[in-house]
Amino acid sequence: MATKVERSGIESCLGRVNTAIETLNQAASDVNAAMNELPAYWEGAAYNRARTTYEEEYQTLLTRTVPETVSSFRDYIRGCMETILETDSELAGR
Repeated sequence: MATKVERSGIESCLGRVNTAIETLNQAASDVNAAMNELPAYWEGAAYNRARTTYEEEYQTLLTRTVPETVSSFRDYIRGCMETILETDSELAGR
């Protein structure tokens, strides 16, 4: 079975993945910041319900789960790249 390994292409794709992860993390942070700013503009029962829903269902997802998950994925995909490149170098040396 043939194997194709183009280091520059792999690194380019992973660079795009890293950029997207950073963008996703920033977006999650921006949403959380906006939610924290809302009380300056909105009060009352509807706000209280929205805030409770955010805190119970979404805040942890945005501020912890998403950043931790995408960071873990970045580490995983980086490890895959390193393994691919190491294996290719070893096979090329034979």
